[in-house]
Amino acid sequence: MAKKYKNIEDTFKYAYVGIPKGVCGLKKAFFGNWFEFQEKYPNFKFQKKIPLVLFMHGSSGLFKGDVYRKFITQKAKCIFFAPDSFRIKNRPTYKSPSTLKKYNKVHKLRQAEIRFNLKKLDFIDKRNIFLMGHSEGGLACSIFKSKKFKGRIITSFPCENSYFYQNFKLGSQKNEPFLNIIGTDDQFFAKNSKFNKNYADVGDGSISLKKNRNAKVVILPKTKHDITKNIYVKDEIINFLTYWIKN
Repeated sequence: MAKKYKNIEDTFKYAYVGIPKGVCGLKKAFFGNWFEFQEKYPNFKFQKKIPLVLFMHGSSGLFKGDVYRKFITQKAKCIFFAPDSFRIKNRPTYKSPSTLKKYNKVHKLRQAEIRFNLKKLDFIDKRNIFLMGHSEGGLACSIFKSKKFKGRIITSFPCENSYFYQNFKLGSQKNEPFLNIIGTDDQFFAKNSKFNKNYADVGDGSISLKKNRNAKVVILPKTKHDITKNIYVKDEIINFLTYWIKN
């Protein structure tokens, strides 16, 4: 995929980042693009390995990522790094409902982005890399096969078969810490979603994750696809990160 999309490097260069206050002497947290950080601090070196959340945004872009970025950087004291998928030229797109063929082209690209950016992130604490994804990005993160992550956080995707992806299989390790958060009224992936009416899914990922003793499924009543509007989301994510960073 990196050969097909030659400017995949731009997903890294233009990534949305959050660098916590105090990291290597920063007087305040930095929020911006990765290239902006490098321009502002050309001689900056990460003298201490810092936990990192690698975040894959959804089909609407980095808008929701900005919400997560602020509280993950400030409260969990993690580097937040969100590649910008829309920087890729001739990127495959879709409008739901669409065909599985179109969806799968995007899914393959998003996984290639994870693989590419993970290789570029050589300044992070490799013992504390968390993979996080929202919606379309949540699917990519949930099926990505790797042993390199301390844990995963999936929001607004139920980790199961749906109109969006079939033959679903988790890419995480059996006991890898895993947090899956979804709303009961999610317009795209809830059990009663108009898109999923022909699928025998439960809409919350509990079946896929029931054998993982370190997994937690959070089902938010009366919450739609944009779970950032629910007051409990922030605490669930921060508590998950801070607990597993220490353990």
